[in-house]
Amino acid sequence: MPDLATDHRNTPFCPILELAGRIQARGKPVVDFSIGVPNFTPPQRVYDAAIAAIHADQCRYGPSRGEAGLIAAYLHYLTQLGQDQFGPESIAVGQGGKHLLYSLFQVLFEPGDTVVIPAPCWPTYFDIARLSGVAVRTPYCGLQQGYKLDPATLEAALGGRVVALVLNNPSNPTGALYSRAELAALAAVLRRHDVWIISDDVYQRFVYTDEQCPHLLDIAPDLAPRIIKVDSISKLYGMPGWRAGLLAAAPEVAEAVTVLNSNSISNMPPMVAAAAAEALGGDQGFSQRMTSGYRARRDLLLTAFDSAPQIRCARPGGAFYLFPDISRVFGSMHGTQMISTDEDLCNLLLDSYGVAAVPGRHFGAPDNIRLSYAIDVDQVRQGASQILRCLAELKERPKAPRSSPTPPTAGVAAMETVS
Repeated sequence: MPDLATDHRNTPFCPILELAGRIQARGKPVVDFSIGVPNFTPPQRVYDAAIAAIHADQCRYGPSRGEAGLIAAYLHYLTQLGQDQFGPESIAVGQGGKHLLYSLFQVLFEPGDTVVIPAPCWPTYFDIARLSGVAVRTPYCGLQQGYKLDPATLEAALGGRVVALVLNNPSNPTGALYSRAELAALAAVLRRHDVWIISDDVYQRFVYTDEQCPHLLDIAPDLAPRIIKVDSISKLYGMPGWRAGLLAAAPEVAEAVTVLNSNSISNMPPMVAAAAAEALGGDQGFSQRMTSGYRARRDLLLTAFDSAPQIRCARPGGAFYLFPDISRVFGSMHGTQMISTDEDLCNLLLDSYGVAAVPGRHFGAPDNIRLSYAIDVDQVRQGASQILRCLAELKERPKAPRSSPTPPTAGVAAMETVS
C-alpha cells in the first residue's frame, strides 16, 4: 500500500470537479458521483431561526463553548439516541466536524504520538495528523473484511506510542457499517489499551438497517470516559456550508476544545448556532426521510453492477457511498488506451462517458473508485448505465504474437517473445 500519511493530500476532488466543470461548460452533461454533499436542504424553519437570530443580533461575542440554546438542542438530540450521560460541561462546538477533529488532534496529542486510522478512510484525517505532527498507523481493511476493522487487526495496530483510534461509522468512503457485535468485539480489545477513541459519527443518520446506528457508547459504556463523539449538521441536515459541528466527551476534553476555540475562532456565529439548534432540536422527519431515498439509490447501483463481472462491491450499510473494487479492469484497453490504475478509469469515465468518480487511491485503496449517490435518482440511473457501457466497451489487452521458432546458434539459446 502507498504511504497514506504523506501521499494522500485532502485534494482528491479538486481536479475532478474542475475538469467536470470544464466539460459542463462546453455543454456536455456530467453525472457527478464525486462529491459527498446531501442533495436536500433543511426546512424553512431552520432558515427562519437563522433570520430571527440576525434580527436579534447585538454584535456581541458568543460563548466559546457554544450558545446555550445549541448545547441544549444537542443534548436533547443525544437523549433521543439514548445517550443521556452527558451534561453541558461535556459539550463543545466547532465550525464543522472537520474543525473539531483538528482541534482534538491539537489538544490531545503531542508530536510523535501515533493514531490508528483504519483504511480506506477519509483523507482529511492524514492532513490533520501531519499538521499536528502526529504519526498515523493505517491497518488496511479490504473487501474481504467488508472494509471494516476486526479485533485481530486492531490488536496488531495498537501498542508503542499509539494514543488514539479514529473510528468512522458509517464510513466514508465505503459506507461500511459496524454491527453491535462487531463493535463489542473491538471494545474487548480497546479495554486492554489505554487509548482515546474518536468516533466520527457524521453519517450516523444514514443507516439501512431497522435499528439506529450502533455506537460504542451504548455497547461499551465503561469506555465512555475515553470516547469522543463528533457530530455535524453538514450531512445529517443538508447544511455543509453552515459549518457547525459538536462533540460530546469527558468534561476535560470539552474544556480543552473550548479554550482552543477562545483563542482561535472565538465563537460560532449566533445565526449559525440558531439554525443548528433548530435542526437538531426540531422535527427530524425531513432528514430521516432521505435515508429511504438513499437506500433506494444504493440498491439501484448494486443491482446494476451485479451484471458487471469486472467490478465487485461490498454492500454498504450506511452513508451514501459505493466503493466498488475495479482491479479486474486493470490491463484492459479502451481503444488504444490501457486502463492500468483507478485514475485511468476515472479519467476515462469523465472524458468519454460523462461520469465523475473519485479514484480510490485518495482514500488509501487504489483498487477502488468512490461513487457518491447523494444525487437525483434519475442521475444515479443514468450514471450506472454509462459506467456499465464503459465496462462493456473495454477489451482485453491483446497478447503480443509469438515469434517463429529460430534454430539455436552456437552459444545462443532459442528466445521466445512473451507478452
